[in-house]
Amino acid sequence: MGHLTEAAKKLYIYAFPLIVTEGTHRGADDKGFEHFRKFPDDREKRIVKLNMDTLYSLAWTQLANTPYLVHIPEIRERYYLFPVMDAYTNVVATFGTRTPEHAAGDYLPALEGDPVPAGYEGYEIIRLPDSLNSILLRIETRGSEDYPLVNRLQDSITIRPLYPERVQPVPAADGRTPSAFAEELDARDYFTLFAELAENNPIRDPEYLNYAAALGITPGFDWNALTPEQQKALEQGRREALALVVKNGRNPAYFKQKNGWTAILGGVGSYGTDYLQRAQTAYSGWGANLIDDSAYVTTYTDHDGGLLTNQHSYRLHIAPDGYPHAAVFWSLTLYGEPSRYPVPNPIDRFSGNTYDVESGRIKQNPDGSLDILISAAAPGGETANWLPAPQEEEHFSLAIRIYWPDEQTIGGNWDPPALERI
Repeated sequence: MGHLTEAAKKLYIYAFPLIVTEGTHRGADDKGFEHFRKFPDDREKRIVKLNMDTLYSLAWTQLANTPYLVHIPEIRERYYLFPVMDAYTNVVATFGTRTPEHAAGDYLPALEGDPVPAGYEGYEIIRLPDSLNSILLRIETRGSEDYPLVNRLQDSITIRPLYPERVQPVPAADGRTPSAFAEELDARDYFTLFAELAENNPIRDPEYLNYAAALGITPGFDWNALTPEQQKALEQGRREALALVVKNGRNPAYFKQKNGWTAILGGVGSYGTDYLQRAQTAYSGWGANLIDDSAYVTTYTDHDGGLLTNQHSYRLHIAPDGYPHAAVFWSLTLYGEPSRYPVPNPIDRFSGNTYDVESGRIKQNPDGSLDILISAAAPGGETANWLPAPQEEEHFSLAIRIYWPDEQTIGGNWDPPALERI
């Protein structure tokens, strides 16, 4: 029994990103981009920890039914990122400003092994192992006044199925967050859904194929046909594995603590066989980029280690030479905890970034340094540098995103500013 439970535990962790992807996918139309025409706010509940400094466009594929056609024109006006993420949340291809050799052009994503359709030999073929893939296009947006330009750029990048009549309807969303969708499935429903999705998004690790076979998770999976021992192993394995995913422990190979912040130095976007890291990332922030495209620095505590709470006020001081090292721009965003969503506030401010500083929307000090005040109550007088903490949730977190980071950042040699409780 012990070996079956351990197999079930490992298989649950392996499958978790696929289940979160399916929860995110539900309610979509797999025939083109869904464009976010303005920044997300506290009412956007489909994807946790969205940024507030690029406009998103989200698309999905059904490669088991049809190849897709992608057109990316030459774009010079704004930084953009077009990552292709497989069903298990690995970034399998990246197009954009950082990769000029792999940007503008006509592409044809197709399932591995499928023939190239006649007449499309001139397209660059993108071979993908999964039927279900996502594209979370991001285009740099310099405030709400930038929407018209960026909306035009969104419309210029297109994806469409070659055979739209073959695209199958997608199940409706049920109102839960994708991570809650995965977390709340019992063993029977979780592994039944995994078996169904794995038919077109296969397990690619031979060891895990053996685990699936031992547990009866094969095409045509039927929970009622399992032995009592297999069912019990799957139920117990689910409980133990979910606890590990939710715990979200910090692997020192990927994370570095500095001034109360945690810098993510790797282990996102590309996971190899670190399936627990992949599952924990899908749980806490589905859709993570490769570290070369955007670095993440997060904190849940102040510089003394106390949890960030709406009962206190904080100051983030950035010295003149202490700003994040970004080839494009950086941002600071606040999220409620444990919801991981932007929090409603009286000035509808959820973040600040390079362009807020450059435009004067956020005021620098005379010496070029910057002070951000974080509190639930509005400060007296000037509010330009106020980042509102949540009213409804007691705790919150902060995230610094660094778009196109330099080697100093990726190597963990940039020190984020300490967050002082005042």
